[in-house]
Amino acid sequence: MMRKKIRAVLFGPQGCGKGTQGQLLADRFDIPLVGAGDLFRAEISARSQLGKLAKSYVERGALAPDELVNAVIASQLKKVDLARGFILDGYPRNVEQATYLDRIMKVNLAVYIKITDKEAVRRLQGRRQCKRCKFTYHLTDAPPAKSNQCSICGGPLIKRADDTEDIIRQRLAAFHFMTEPLVSYYRQQGVLLPINGEQSIPYVFEDMIKKMAKLGFQS
Repeated sequence: MMRKKIRAVLFGPQGCGKGTQGQLLADRFDIPLVGAGDLFRAEISARSQLGKLAKSYVERGALAPDELVNAVIASQLKKVDLARGFILDGYPRNVEQATYLDRIMKVNLAVYIKITDKEAVRRLQGRRQCKRCKFTYHLTDAPPAKSNQCSICGGPLIKRADDTEDIIRQRLAAFHFMTEPLVSYYRQQGVLLPINGEQSIPYVFEDMIKKMAKLGFQS
């Protein structure tokens, strides 16, 4: 029996753990995890016309328009080997982008990791990152061996500037307004896979694997 190829998008609110779960899935199925942020940075590094335009938005801290985001993603996806399948993280962020993605690359799985706003705030407020190696901890869920010191490189742990409650709630409001409509969009397409993200990392992963197996995605 031929293994069903994964062509997936992964989305959920801030703090849901989609980056962690995306990497676990990519390793399990031996397919690339494609981060939209990485594609954007690659285009900027290439100093193309698109990259220069994208950089102008990044430097101003402004949200790039859909047309630019779509063009950057399309440009960079051509350079990634997607023959074995892929997991796309961070794109699409709204229905307009999802519609564009469908025109250039049809997905057959949309994993939605669900957590409440209360849990998102709790997770992000407790997040700490090593200033040196960028490894991430959580004060209660995954603390370092020594207080305020990275267990990997010994560097100091810092709280990110955007991990304050006000900023977290602003980002969550933006998620609900812009990105959450993807739930209905992908449900109508018959590819939505909702996952309870308020479990421990291994249980979230196990839940995904079991539900994906029922859909024909075997590792």
